[in-house]
Amino acid sequence: MTGMVLGNIDTNDLRYTAEKALETTEFWKEKFMETNIDELTPNSLLSATDKVFITPHDLYDIDKLWPTYIKNLEIFHGVMRTSGTTGDPKRVAFTHDDKKRYRRQARSWALEYLEGSIMASFTAPLPSSSGILAIEGFSDANIRYHQIPIQYLRMRDALIKELRGIKATGIFGLTAAIYNLSLTLPEDIRNDIQLIIMGGETLTKELAKVVLDNFPNAVIFDVFGNTEDGLTGYRLITKKKVTPFTFSDSLIVLKQTKDEGYKEYHEIYITKVMKEGELTGLPLFNYKIGDLAKVVDDRVVNIIRVKDVISLSGAKLHIDQVMDIVHRYPSLIDFVIIYHPLSPENPKPKATIRVGYIGEKPVGVEDEIRELIYEANNPVRYEVEEAKSSELIIEAVPAEEVRKNLPQKPGKTKRIFIVGRDI
Repeated sequence: MTGMVLGNIDTNDLRYTAEKALETTEFWKEKFMETNIDELTPNSLLSATDKVFITPHDLYDIDKLWPTYIKNLEIFHGVMRTSGTTGDPKRVAFTHDDKKRYRRQARSWALEYLEGSIMASFTAPLPSSSGILAIEGFSDANIRYHQIPIQYLRMRDALIKELRGIKATGIFGLTAAIYNLSLTLPEDIRNDIQLIIMGGETLTKELAKVVLDNFPNAVIFDVFGNTEDGLTGYRLITKKKVTPFTFSDSLIVLKQTKDEGYKEYHEIYITKVMKEGELTGLPLFNYKIGDLAKVVDDRVVNIIRVKDVISLSGAKLHIDQVMDIVHRYPSLIDFVIIYHPLSPENPKPKATIRVGYIGEKPVGVEDEIRELIYEANNPVRYEVEEAKSSELIIEAVPAEEVRKNLPQKPGKTKRIFIVGRDI
């Protein structure tokens, strides 16, 4: 696999961080056994992704992974919980130094764009990471930060009263929550919003267009954030331009996937780099988070979250492709994918894409969506139509029936439901 390194990282800081991890954790002592830390560089991490790396499942082994100063309660630290995408939620320790680093990660854009904002945050507080990352990452700017009760997303009258009361000029939340707010908030509130910070889920150009059309005076910061590393990267989206992702305080290794049909997608490996003298709650080197970077001309133009990809035998269906297609139709406002993975009881993987329309059902929309998916993703077409190894079903239903009998959580709009796990 070919690869590249991104991020503006000082080599001395990288070596310091590695030395401290080697000294204080069993996990990294084993991983760095064959590495000369004095010669460690970003490019040596690129060439060592098969030896020096960590996966989400490794985070459960806190006895080996947590540094001694965390395990022995030698410094103050908090503990965040991940969302549980890999099964059970993982516990991630963070220190005062980690919080300083969150501010460094956001500083390049927070000072310029957040200054003077009144932010309405639709994030959950501890043990969730999003609230911690926001209130720490944005604290270098002079802003007013309101934590909106997450249940207000289901209480329209209370939400509107709150937003008018605080006179919000910016909003922060998960991608799907912001999208839903763009469709439901009154025009006067939407017109007052100048800054939108969103993340946690894949944001496509079509989805961004809908949000910016409905918040006509706003710009979007699409943040690639995660509990383990913080505010890893970001891109700016306006009505006139979309910048590539910038990674200001993390080391990113990208390795091209082995799938011939997906050469533009690269696996993401994250390394957390601290300044000399700082202590992190979770050392990370080549963290194989599972997310994919879409790379064009050596620049990351989008990031596909790991929970947003399903497998149809030898093909992968990425949710960004489905989003781009569905949102071409003004009358389609929602969709879900119900996925039956390969199992002894299910010899063919099956994906049912259920799209929701308002008004009259668009004539022939199911066939059109299928053909557009095949046009964008030839491996899916091959597995479904020629190899007959998988099934793809498109259903168009009234919008209110799209999520009928499917589990939901406040603040999150889940797109993929896996039979046997989610339903």
